[in-house]
Amino acid sequence: MSAIEVLTLKGTAKIVQALRKKDGMTYSELAKLVGFTSTATRSLKALERQKFVTREVLNKPYRPVSYTLTEKGKRLWEIIHELEELS
Repeated sequence: MSAIEVLTLKGTAKIVQALRKKDGMTYSELAKLVGFTSTATRSLKALERQKFVTREVLNKPYRPVSYTLTEKGKRLWEIIHELEELS
């Protein structure tokens, strides 16, 4: 899947915007903000595969996962922001 295809997936913009506001969010924190569905989960996995987001398993009970924007992901946010300014 290309970066443009990832950008067009439902939920991608919301995920990137949420992580831009607060890096290091757990899956459950993201789900509360974004309203995760199977489509948004697919977007999150695609963002990870394309290296826009990093995933880290935390060493805590129940092994929660933390997501953080990479430098590439921060550039993607800038693109999303610019596109929103056009509308």
